[in-house]
Amino acid sequence: MATAIGATLPLRTPSILPRLSAPTLLRSSRTWSLYSRQLTLPLWPSLSFAFPAVHLNIPAWIGDIWEGILRAVPKKKTTHSKMRSRQMAGKALQDVLSICKCPGCGQPKRRHVVCPHCASDIKRMWQRENPSGKFI
Repeated sequence: MATAIGATLPLRTPSILPRLSAPTLLRSSRTWSLYSRQLTLPLWPSLSFAFPAVHLNIPAWIGDIWEGILRAVPKKKTTHSKMRSRQMAGKALQDVLSICKCPGCGQPKRRHVVCPHCASDIKRMWQRENPSGKFI
């Protein structure tokens, strides 16, 4: 008896959300056509169950928003000059105000950062003392 009822009412998953269902979104897609074929084929041919229909009250304005989202694509390619002007525009970088004088060499350096001039001098000294580069 259950198989006779299941045979009369096939499983219809794409109709759960009628306005936002995938067939309306991806009609020309090849992957959707393959997907819909698999949905129409029963998983177990001898066992078919009928699910009650689910109807959701979706407001009409969601459909209008969805149409705008689907059409929100660029109409023309962005020109090279437009891209370069965006890249070369000022990035609103803030000035570095924490600059002081290095007590060792007198060169300007950022506060709380090792002086790059003194660090390069120390590195050269280490290389002279140990030319192999391996430390014990």
